[in-house]
Amino acid sequence: MLKQFPENGMDIQKIHETLDELGKNDIKNSRGRLFTYFYDPGIDELNKLQDIFLKFSNRNGMDYHAFPSTLKLENDVIAMMASLLHGKEGSAGTFTTGGTESIILAMKAARDRFFEKHHGVPEVILPVTAHPSFSKAVEYLGLKEIRLPVDEHYLADPELMRKAITENTAMIVGSAPSFPYGTIDPVKELSDIALENNLWLHVDACVGGMILPFLKRLGHNVQDFDFTLPGVSSISVDLHKYGFTPKGSSVIMYKNEELRKHQIYVNAKWPGYPMSNAGMQATKSAGPLAGTWAIMNYLGYKGYTDLASKTLSAYKTLTKGIENIGYEITGKPDATIFAFQDNNNSIFTTGVNMIEKGWYPQIQPSNLELGLPSTIHLNVCPVHVEVADEFLSDLENIHKNAGKDSGSRELAVESRDKAVDYLVNLIEQNPEKKTLFFHMIYNLDPEKGEEIFRKITDMDFHAAEE
Repeated sequence: MLKQFPENGMDIQKIHETLDELGKNDIKNSRGRLFTYFYDPGIDELNKLQDIFLKFSNRNGMDYHAFPSTLKLENDVIAMMASLLHGKEGSAGTFTTGGTESIILAMKAARDRFFEKHHGVPEVILPVTAHPSFSKAVEYLGLKEIRLPVDEHYLADPELMRKAITENTAMIVGSAPSFPYGTIDPVKELSDIALENNLWLHVDACVGGMILPFLKRLGHNVQDFDFTLPGVSSISVDLHKYGFTPKGSSVIMYKNEELRKHQIYVNAKWPGYPMSNAGMQATKSAGPLAGTWAIMNYLGYKGYTDLASKTLSAYKTLTKGIENIGYEITGKPDATIFAFQDNNNSIFTTGVNMIEKGWYPQIQPSNLELGLPSTIHLNVCPVHVEVADEFLSDLENIHKNAGKDSGSRELAVESRDKAVDYLVNLIEQNPEKKTLFFHMIYNLDPEKGEEIFRKITDMDFHAAEE
């Protein structure tokens, strides 16, 4: 029987108790134990700004004439980001809910610009390491993506991208850095290609946009990736990553207002109020925007630079220690996120064992067809300075005691020919074999893997029962 709409209301204490009970199994941010999902600056004082989120949560950014504070806050945030990314007079941008929305808006703008002078299906050229949000945008917007192999350092190959350009190319993409490996694509070369071919170059700096400028200030070798390069048309930056702002905070930045105008949606063809939205949302809470404005102003350039220094220190300690233990850092990371691999034992066992010890890295299974290694991914934050030695000690013990992977045998040879239903059942029937899922994703044809994920997601999200 479906859960029924409540006849009578629940008292406030019971609501709190119920939600606390529901949250018991959620991952907790236990002072540096997370290397994914949460970016922790390690600054307790920021908790004092949480009430600002609530104060603005019911102000509707859709109608900034009724709530002019929301327009001022957004214009301030966009101006700060334009200055950080070396934007010129006339730079434009929009505050969004996250990197996915930022990327979709940039691709929508590039598509509509393409349609001004061309026909056919617009194409987007990008490296295989580019975030799946681009593929989601392609599916939503009716585009075609051309995903290309990366070079031996896991970087976009400019010459391959140049050769892939056709009359239907609407956008090329580079990452600063790529999420899987923390490597910055050769954006300077991509900028040159964009200028030569009058193409839109989007730089995905969702991870790096709020730390690379501060690492550069510290003297860290960071290649140009922003509007310093004349071929860059748009940049996506997640403020809720290394900006340490509330979840649901991102920006899409444009070189100029002429490019940004293509993302705006307007409608005066119905009997209600005229609709004009800069982003995908109409009604939107100003809570994340106000929280972002508060934190950016609280930390300032100096505060972010100090946090970048701590993050870089933790990054250096972790990468050196991981290599000394016997793992290989994947590629040549340029920022403070990275991945590592085990060339002798199962990296899946390492990841599962770390989770069992209370650490939360991101296990990246990759896929056999990609020809790219399976890895463990770490987002390094300032708070990890405090726990780096403990993390390395636990990792070394796991490495010394590496044994056989109980999940590998079932899928090592024949998995590509097994039915989706059989594989789902295999995981359900063997919960103790915790690496089985990752071996499945690695060995399966990608389309079969996606079929499994779609089925599991459909099963997970359903109307609750009493």
